[in-house]
Amino acid sequence: MLLAKGNVHNRLVFIDIARSIAILMMLEGHFIVMALTENHRGNDLLLYDIWRFTRGLTAPLFFTVSGLVFTYLLVRKKEPFFKNKRVKKGLNRGLKLILWGYALQLNLYFIFKGVIENGSYTFSGYMYIFHVLQCIGASLITVILLYGLNRLIKVVPLTWWFGICGTLVFILRPTIYALDFSAFHPLIENIFVSTSREVAFKSIFPLFPWVGFVIFGAMIGAYVSKNPDKVYTNKFPLMLFITGLVLNLFSDNILKIIQPALLNISGIKPFYGLGYLFARFGQVIWVLAVIIFLGKHKRYLRIVYHRKLAFLKSWIIPITFGISGLTIIFYTLLSGNEFTILPTFSLYALGHLFLFISVIIITAKLVNWNYNLFIKVGQNTLSIYIVHVIILYNGLFGFGLSTYLDKNLTPWFSIIGAIGFIMTFVYFVKYIEVFQKYYDKLFFWKKRN
Repeated sequence: MLLAKGNVHNRLVFIDIARSIAILMMLEGHFIVMALTENHRGNDLLLYDIWRFTRGLTAPLFFTVSGLVFTYLLVRKKEPFFKNKRVKKGLNRGLKLILWGYALQLNLYFIFKGVIENGSYTFSGYMYIFHVLQCIGASLITVILLYGLNRLIKVVPLTWWFGICGTLVFILRPTIYALDFSAFHPLIENIFVSTSREVAFKSIFPLFPWVGFVIFGAMIGAYVSKNPDKVYTNKFPLMLFITGLVLNLFSDNILKIIQPALLNISGIKPFYGLGYLFARFGQVIWVLAVIIFLGKHKRYLRIVYHRKLAFLKSWIIPITFGISGLTIIFYTLLSGNEFTILPTFSLYALGHLFLFISVIIITAKLVNWNYNLFIKVGQNTLSIYIVHVIILYNGLFGFGLSTYLDKNLTPWFSIIGAIGFIMTFVYFVKYIEVFQKYYDKLFFWKKRN
């Protein structure tokens, strides 16, 4: 079942599975980036290139799933906009994420050191950057505003409305970046774009184009919320897979067709060549399709020993994907052939995709998962993100692992460290109620005193 049993919110479990995968991929990716030496990075290194492909999926998957789960809960109940409790909760959530994002970019050590040494209260330039939490928070508020506008006008169905808005965000990216932000403070500029100016602190996740992934996630969330029973059919994951295929193969061709019509609008800049954004979203919904398919066929993930035929059937799909992926990758590496199937999809990327699917299925079959704990990880993404920034990136307090790692580890030590880093947060989530209990006791003691 993809529907959580006994859950009062009737929540679709595949959403939490996707969130768990995204946050674990984020933990692994951030640790490897911080730890791995420069000598072991490069296109000629197979394992690094495979890792880089999977890492490229992490942020789009995380943003898309954030919009999906939020909108699924937002539109599930047929309530007026201003009476919908999810609207108020969503606005509070968005503001909370924005505040947490900027708070984590504070460096208390830097501030206190500045006060003591210079007698002045100083802030790090990182405060100007618009990062993941700020972008997701602002994107959720944007989804609420778009939802409210749709409820007011009611001309376009909600799913189509989000799809149109997400498309506009992607194709208007060159137009937004062509605007002159020189009159604005860098803090404002960094919200919308990653500046082209040579400055030390640039936004990593500005609204354009990243809010587009959240809005596309909202599109899927709106559809799932209105058609929950269709998730259980084979038709829905097949629809996702075909849509992802179209986006990967034909995005640039479609943009090339519609660009002349939109360029007639004054001020619109050319957007042909941005098909890679739509292609990346297509890869994200491929991941969602695989998650839903495997969720529907859990018995497939069991290792069958008592019958040889059943055993072979159980392994034939992941082995076929794995061999096909490795064959394509080695062919492109040995031949040096940069064969491109279509502008947004290369043969090399196809090989990585096949290998990625194979690894996911084989891992799910071999590892004895604590399923409930795995789901719990996806339900505590904010806590995990906040703590990981503090530990890894010197967030808030000004000291952490980045001071000691600083791209100094070999691949094996980086992998071992990443596994340990992930397990730390798995146990953190496992005992999060204990931490919460002591926090509540401390907070209650402070209020009494």
